Amino acid sequence: MNTVKDHLIEKTKLLKNNFIKLPKLEARLLLSKALQKDFHWTFTNLEKLITKKDIKTYESLIKKKIEKVPTAYLLGIKEFYSMNFIVTKDTLIPRPETEMIVDQIKKHFKDNDKFTILDLGTGSGCILLSLLNEFRNALGIGIDKNIKTLKIAKKNAVKNNLLDRVKFAKINWNEKNFLKKILNQNNFFFNKKKVDLVVANPPYLLKKEINKLEPEIKYEPKRALFDGCDGLNSYRKIIPKLKYLLTDKGTAYFEINPLNIKKIKNILKKNNFKKIKVIKDLSKKNRFISLKI
Repeated sequence: MNTVKDHLIEKTKLLKNNFIKLPKLEARLLLSKALQKDFHWTFTNLEKLITKKDIKTYESLIKKKIEKVPTAYLLGIKEFYSMNFIVTKDTLIPRPETEMIVDQIKKHFKDNDKFTILDLGTGSGCILLSLLNEFRNALGIGIDKNIKTLKIAKKNAVKNNLLDRVKFAKINWNEKNFLKKILNQNNFFFNKKKVDLVVANPPYLLKKEINKLEPEIKYEPKRALFDGCDGLNSYRKIIPKLKYLLTDKGTAYFEINPLNIKKIKNILKKNNFKKIKVIKDLSKKNRFISLKI
């Protein structure tokens, strides 16, 4: 049983018996990773023999998948907005629903507009880099408190040929001098006092949601999922600073927890934000908020 076909049949059955969703697809994806071949190669080379070394690698990946390690981490890559992003245990895995924030921003700006973007908690850089890819005259800064995460974001900028229009900085919005650091970075990199667009997908899950999550999520960085509080800490820290970060016509977009929509609106109103728009995701849940000064 050393052919591609034999192993695909065997591993598909094994994954299915261990309640892995889409076992056929998973078996092919992991085989292509083990063999370092294109995914489509596994369809056209079914009678090819696999070496013992490659079999060992493949079986190791299958074992991890059965343990519910996310496929994106096993492959080391995840697609987002038709671009490929390197992902590791130091980055949150980009979600398809988050692509909507890019769609919404595309409605706000024209293709040739020149503007600056600040991505708070950039992670893999998927949102910021997708926006820079769509808007060829835009510039961006991505901040994150984790240096390992920032290294991945920079690799993604290089991978997608966007490094010339983006900068990354290690900044924590929980620090007292957060605002000063951001403004200094923006002025240093782009010679501007403020930014035109702020985007953020901060940690927002509630403690009561933890037990309901898919088992794969336990492998993702908790700091990117939970704020250790009520899912609102990041908004309390960031929202009061927006009036100092945004230009007069600037806009901010946040991904939010639908369960916290009323509380987030209250935080915005307390900070005198009146131009608020709630955006629903494909499941008709309140998933994003856009606001202007």
